[in-house]
Amino acid sequence: MVLGAGALGAAPGAPPVPAVPARDASLPLADDDPNNDFVVGPPDTMENCEEELTRRGVRFTHASLPLRRGRGGVPVCGASQAVVYRGGPEKIRYSSAPLLSCGMAVALSRFETVLNAEARRAFGEPVVRVEHLGTYNCRKMARYPAWVSEHSYANAIDISSFTLKSGRTVAIERSFGRFEREPKSTEARFLDVLSHRLYDENVFSVVITPAFDALHKNHFHLDLARYRVDGTLAR
Repeated sequence: MVLGAGALGAAPGAPPVPAVPARDASLPLADDDPNNDFVVGPPDTMENCEEELTRRGVRFTHASLPLRRGRGGVPVCGASQAVVYRGGPEKIRYSSAPLLSCGMAVALSRFETVLNAEARRAFGEPVVRVEHLGTYNCRKMARYPAWVSEHSYANAIDISSFTLKSGRTVAIERSFGRFEREPKSTEARFLDVLSHRLYDENVFSVVITPAFDALHKNHFHLDLARYRVDGTLAR
């Protein structure tokens, strides 16, 4: 069973949490075109992407990630639109400033909105810090070494923990819970609902959690690949 966004219930004394606004059709969307799943390369450029980041309250600086090509001229690293994400609409601090494709930066701003809607619903307070394990890294996939990782195109981020305003930390490895049963702790339910919303609401094309395999036991992998992977757990 996939839990809905309201499955957690509100924390005691927490104010009502409004639903996340309907998605603007101009924003990046998880790719649902089955005809381009095997296209290898960086994400397509997004028209007016930097203007969209500014509109959404994202602070950023330009980054240069020149394309590198491998055998047969296939792009194996780099992105034609890249930024350093300095801060987003929820004023969340990151363990280091994420280096991302521009479209992925817009998706990260959407992620912040969903994240704190669920944090306020579960804990009655927002997330103020996100610990991540990296974004840009020119490499193949660990699980499928014949495939280029979306990290190679700065089109992915690996997130390991969240720190709430009170200082409480929700670490994915410690809090995700047992896969064969419904999540029982507040932290496990929060992570379960969050991961499902990120996939079901098309914030990212790929959402991989510890339920997917041991390679992701300590983090969520989030990206905007041309293909879709639901690595959440349908409980």
